[in-house]
Amino acid sequence: MRLERRVVLAGFAGVLLALPLILLLGHLLRPATAAGGRQRSPVLDTEARTRLGTYRRDCGPDRACEAPLGCVWDTRIPARYCSDSQCTTEMHCPEGQVCRDIASEGGGPLVGFCVPAGSRQEGERCLALTLDKNAACAADLICGGQEGWCARPCHKDRANACPEGFFCANTIPEPVCLPTCKMRGCPTGQHCIQDNQGASQCVVVHGADCQQTPCSAGSACQVRYDRAKPGHMWMECIQPCGGGSPPCPTGMSCDGWACRPSCDPQTHAACGEGYRCAQADSDTPYTCQPDL
Repeated sequence: MRLERRVVLAGFAGVLLALPLILLLGHLLRPATAAGGRQRSPVLDTEARTRLGTYRRDCGPDRACEAPLGCVWDTRIPARYCSDSQCTTEMHCPEGQVCRDIASEGGGPLVGFCVPAGSRQEGERCLALTLDKNAACAADLICGGQEGWCARPCHKDRANACPEGFFCANTIPEPVCLPTCKMRGCPTGQHCIQDNQGASQCVVVHGADCQQTPCSAGSACQVRYDRAKPGHMWMECIQPCGGGSPPCPTGMSCDGWACRPSCDPQTHAACGEGYRCAQADSDTPYTCQPDL
């Protein structure tokens, strides 16, 4: 009887000793609440990370991450992988960097990363996760919206939540002030171009403005921009080619699954302003491509 009692007591003591560790791990694996009420992945320690089989593994629609990890598209590598937060405040980041929440794939938790405090100002394009200060926002702004805009947070239920020329958009990870030129118009030579979240800006359009003049049947409007060249945008009607699609019209070549104007690299200004005559690969034809 005494032996049985000792065994029971020893087992009970073992449970009590393990309980703090269980509670600690439970706390570490519990997502915190970030701005806008969305969950944020916590900063895990090495032991907690090793317990998760999907940590730093590839992820996507068919490869989910274990909680509390988020599937993040890291433009610095580039790659998509499961990650916990690197930071929750600036105190976790090196000098010259700020902590920013990055939206994960599939509506998963936000993931905190240290990013450079950059030079991009409000209403300019940005990359949310980058090593380049020239593509990052100033320290008091966040890179918000699907297209990436440097912006200040806002509250949609407040009047005058944003300055003139901006509107409060319901973006992730939180509502931010996005630019709009719909009401004020643009200077001569520029067009007011809108993205799929309603933000718009005055830019010089290279090519045909296929938002104003729709493309013909069988082709699609392709809009491209370069964050290193703010105020400029490249637009063209792209006809698909290859993979069983009809052949390109006369004067066009199939380049990257799209029909593009053929050109001679020896001819000056063969493609017009904003475009260059180049090859996508050494074995592909010379075509007119956006000068990005």
